[in-house]
Amino acid sequence: MYHAEERGGKGFGDNAGKALAALRSRLVHAGERLPLPLIAFVTLGMVMVFLVVIVQVSFQVQHDSGPTVYGVENFRQLYTDPFTARAFLNTAVFAGVALAVAFVFAIPIAWLAERTTLPAKGLIFPLLTVTLLVPSFFTAMGWVILFHPRIGIANKALVQLLPIERSPFNVVSLVGMGWVEGIALVPLAFIMIAASFRAMDPTLEESARVHGISFFTRLRRITLPLLTPGILGAVLYVAAITIAAFDIPAVIGLSNRIHTFSTFVYTTALPLEEVPNYGLIGASSAVMLLIGLLLTWRYMIVIGESHRYAVVRGKDYRANLVDLGGWAVLGWTLVGAVIVFNVVLPLLALTWVSLIPFLQVPSAAAFRTLSLDNFRAVPWANLMSGLRNSIILLFTVPTLSLVAGMAISWLVIRSNSRIARTLDVLAFLPHVIPNLIFAVGAFLLVIVWFPPQLGLFERGIGIIILVYVVTRISFATRMLNSGLVQIHEELDEAGYVAGLGPMGVIRKILVPLLSPTLLYSWLWMALLAFRELTMAAFLASRDNLTLPVIIWSMWTAGRLNQAAATALVFVALMTPLIVLYYVFGRRHIGVAQ
Repeated sequence: MYHAEERGGKGFGDNAGKALAALRSRLVHAGERLPLPLIAFVTLGMVMVFLVVIVQVSFQVQHDSGPTVYGVENFRQLYTDPFTARAFLNTAVFAGVALAVAFVFAIPIAWLAERTTLPAKGLIFPLLTVTLLVPSFFTAMGWVILFHPRIGIANKALVQLLPIERSPFNVVSLVGMGWVEGIALVPLAFIMIAASFRAMDPTLEESARVHGISFFTRLRRITLPLLTPGILGAVLYVAAITIAAFDIPAVIGLSNRIHTFSTFVYTTALPLEEVPNYGLIGASSAVMLLIGLLLTWRYMIVIGESHRYAVVRGKDYRANLVDLGGWAVLGWTLVGAVIVFNVVLPLLALTWVSLIPFLQVPSAAAFRTLSLDNFRAVPWANLMSGLRNSIILLFTVPTLSLVAGMAISWLVIRSNSRIARTLDVLAFLPHVIPNLIFAVGAFLLVIVWFPPQLGLFERGIGIIILVYVVTRISFATRMLNSGLVQIHEELDEAGYVAGLGPMGVIRKILVPLLSPTLLYSWLWMALLAFRELTMAAFLASRDNLTLPVIIWSMWTAGRLNQAAATALVFVALMTPLIVLYYVFGRRHIGVAQ
């Protein structure tokens, strides 16, 4: 009896021990799972907070005293103010010109890259991708230096050389601004159009060629109609960018009183003398938010009807490439023109201006004035402060974006949660809503919702980091979603069997396997954070100025020569990062070739 009781007691102890061990394991497992939804919900919660605050402030009627009231007064003012109406009309013209320029270049270059025997065409994609990393406000500065109607160096040279009395080109106009914006967006439009060319079965094109239909007829009647979803999707995406573009309108238009939506919001938010009308800022941003969502809705309709254009079947196919012959020179001339307009000419202009005491046409007398005085005149103390902030952004933004992106992607791909689809949609929102909207949301959040005594807007770079992370979360989750889908869940299960929790599986299994994708994504987001002007300008305060904001401030103050010198310093700092991006990211770049 004693032995039986002893055995029973021992069995009870074993069972209790196993139950406690199981409970402990579940608690540890739950504890490891907790950070993932916490990180995901906090990040996506901020996406919604920024959007909600814009809508809330847009209906908030501003009075000198008395309780806060709500109504549509801000929207009425928005639509009845002639200045506002002019800004929105300017935006439409600017965006229209930019779209026309971008796709007039992008579609032929995509065709050259995917449908012809253009020699060394594999270089097109990496060359144009790298040009995307050159800040567009540098391009705008270079074009102003060259083609300003009054001080433009190229215009002055043409007036001296040709029998004309007035400058032939005027970049300080809506058409000029649209041209510069369009040229800057050619690489992005090309990447999107090239993907559509690559996915399209060329059978119908080749059948038409066999039946003697001319090349231009085939292009007009077959190729371009079949590419309608891809082209329209690219147009809608690029349109959303141009409508909210700030860099180029700020550099070219703001000092010449040519306002688009973005510069209108900026001057309304940060007026020189008047009290800011935050309700008007919210109303104009709410309208832009609505336009962005409508563009996205239209794009989804096009994608939903894509079966009407489907020519890719369950078979292998290979296009018969068009032999360009001697026309190959013209093809590379077109590609080279984009690179020259985007990078070469602006950098040459900035270099020249940085070495001379005042704007002048190159000549023997001008060459005798070359010096490094403009570099010595750069406010290096401010520059170092801006560089420190930019370096903080460079390291923190991509790191935090990938941490948040990993949490969201794990919940979407691995958790089998019912809300996974909702999380994925929320993570995609920053991709389709202009970044400017989130910057305005953050601005209104800290100005309107929090007491001024907290000084949130003046206390460092944290608010900029937060907005940058929110706007980059779409890219991070798209990249990580694709990577996680390719890793079989058996590896996760093996980790769980070995006693790892979700965080351990991510740290010891998924991260090593995803390291190429993580490195490529980190470098891309780091470069974007380092060169970003739009959001940094809207959220700028005394203690969080970045290098792009400092350069732009020098430019707007009329210190063109010092601004050009500082811009070259900035390019020198970016060059090693661009080289690293190309070296470590060439595998991902090559995927699209």
